[in-house]
Amino acid sequence: MAQAPVSKEQIAIAAATQVFCRYGFARTTMGDIAAEAGISRPALYLLFPDKDAVFAAVIRAMDEQKHREILASIARLDGLHAKLLHACKSWGSHGFDLSEAHPDAADLFDLRFPAVRTVYENFQSLVADLIRDQVRSSGTADGADVLARCLVFGMRGLRETARNGKDMKRLIAVQVAMLVRSIGGKA
Repeated sequence: MAQAPVSKEQIAIAAATQVFCRYGFARTTMGDIAAEAGISRPALYLLFPDKDAVFAAVIRAMDEQKHREILASIARLDGLHAKLLHACKSWGSHGFDLSEAHPDAADLFDLRFPAVRTVYENFQSLVADLIRDQVRSSGTADGADVLARCLVFGMRGLRETARNGKDMKRLIAVQVAMLVRSIGGKA
């Protein structure tokens, strides 16, 4: 089956992803993105009105790709613990590994940017959907949305203290196990 042709916008987003990872948001210019994409600055401005719009498109594209990958993977897994552990390790480790490889990529996780806040909200919704039935059956006072928020932003804190990628995955596993046990699941 033939793949659909890649649009100029997709090329620009792929190029911008590389540039934002390399330089971060503040140091990246529209000229940097255009050069990486192999197009002129005026051509880039026809696709995106400003750097904020390009950054938001990059964040959205990364989020959509990771979300698809997680959903496809957890569909093949059995049990709440396995699904939640995979989702959290995949999502949390991806950010950690990216920041480790590209220190200036930290802007991709900066909650000052609305697109980044949306990424966190999207993953929080995914986690809440995964745990919702178990939370209801457990009679836990807090709802799935609150517990999901605690898990997601707890992982954000783990990113600040993990020594390396292996440590990050171990800490995520501990956090997931604590949550699953707290709602009466098997970890």
